[in-house]
Amino acid sequence: MIKPIYIHGSGCVSIQRTVDADYFFEDVQAYTQNVVPVVDPDYKTLIPASQLRRMNKSMRMAIFASKLALKDAGTTAIDAVITGTGLGCLRDSERFVEALMEEEGQLLNPTPFIQSTHNMAAASIALALGCKGYNMTYVNNANSFESALLDTMVYLAEHPQQTTLLGGVDELGVRSSQFWDLANYLKRETPSIPIPLKASAATVGEIAAEGAAFFVVSRQPGPQPYGKVTATATCLETTDAKAFVGGVLEQEGLDTRAIDAVIMGCNGDTRHDPLYQGVSEALFADTAQLAFKHILGEYDTVVASALFLALGIFRHQRIPRLLRLNDIPPRSLQRILIYTQRRGKNHSVILVER
Repeated sequence: MIKPIYIHGSGCVSIQRTVDADYFFEDVQAYTQNVVPVVDPDYKTLIPASQLRRMNKSMRMAIFASKLALKDAGTTAIDAVITGTGLGCLRDSERFVEALMEEEGQLLNPTPFIQSTHNMAAASIALALGCKGYNMTYVNNANSFESALLDTMVYLAEHPQQTTLLGGVDELGVRSSQFWDLANYLKRETPSIPIPLKASAATVGEIAAEGAAFFVVSRQPGPQPYGKVTATATCLETTDAKAFVGGVLEQEGLDTRAIDAVIMGCNGDTRHDPLYQGVSEALFADTAQLAFKHILGEYDTVVASALFLALGIFRHQRIPRLLRLNDIPPRSLQRILIYTQRRGKNHSVILVER
């Protein structure tokens, strides 16, 4: 069994004001659109302007969020960088392919190609922080962050004295969003954030967004860790989400009464949200239930922001009203389960403890 990893600092860039250290979802930025770009912080406060000019959106978000996490942890030294991304530096990928078509393979600018690789954000973080150690990027659709998290747990089990920077990042493209709309992935009928989650108000489709969340983690508890991840599990496809979630709990020697709150990835899509309803009714009917995608949007690594949210709940010892799916008060706020899926696939569970 892999031992827990402790989180000492976190940073998040999203479509809400999550970069503000004093902000904890007392209110949220409302949107009436689809697609929703990130709320850009003042990147120059943490990234030199000379470097910003050469960075794409993923690189900016990843480096800024990672530096927020390091500042939060009170450290500048890390030994490894492990990230997850579903689509990588999407805009540069689109830019390179469009140039390839327009120029018919002639006189191409190599920069978009170089920066389109999925590991560019992790490489940029390592360069910015001077980290010459282990550097790995996982690209596994909506389980990309969970794959990075699992590798972090394995890596720290083998290197218990090291400190790792773990994160997830995804950006929006232009053409890709148009393709998603053609594929009927996106919500067309009165898109808005916060997304209505009641069955009577829900509609078909998701609201696409972008963001990054990073964490400073180690095997050592330290003086005041914000929390620890004790387990994670993924499942590409399942016909019984209840059995998957219950099986993870059973494997960890826990029952549903041991969970103080469950965070689920409800996004208002009538085709797939019933999966969450089945899990909540069968396993967590008497447990405090929360959502996060209805205010943060949908993208492959948004579950990293759910982990950021869980740590905030531990830190503040309260659940923001805007995140609640029910009115059941938690017995305590010591153990949180995160369950999410995307488009009926890529199911995952993350167990977090204070």
